[in-house]
Amino acid sequence: MRIGKRIAVVTAGAGAVLAVAGGVAAAAGGDEKAGGSTRPGTVSVDESALPENDAAEQQKLAELAAVDMTHAAEAAVRSVHGGKAVEAELEADDGSVVWTVEVLGADGSLHEAVVDAGDAHILKTETETEDDARQKDTNQQNGAEEDHQDDD
Repeated sequence: MRIGKRIAVVTAGAGAVLAVAGGVAAAAGGDEKAGGSTRPGTVSVDESALPENDAAEQQKLAELAAVDMTHAAEAAVRSVHGGKAVEAELEADDGSVVWTVEVLGADGSLHEAVVDAGDAHILKTETETEDDARQKDTNQQNGAEEDHQDDD
């Protein structure tokens, strides 16, 4: 009986170590600034052959995708340890069909997860910092001002 408990504890401990190591590897490999994804997506697409019309492109990508938006959002939320998916978009990225999911983390941070549309594997994640958010706001304000000036 004692041996069984030890095996269970060792197995559980090894699983936890692998889960943590996998999370660290995904985080390290998933940072776009550090070089992008650790593997390509499983659903290939010739981006040059996609229709120019957005609706037609979405239809074609949806036909190729094995993972729906709900499952992609669930995978993205799990990858950032909770929160709420606030936006999801099916896209072609580097020759693969992927879901790009924005997750508002439980801590209030905004994450973007790229989810394989073939198997719901997280290909990369990125966390938006407060500095990133400020820069995005500034860029949007400047763009709005430029648009307004063009109207004059």
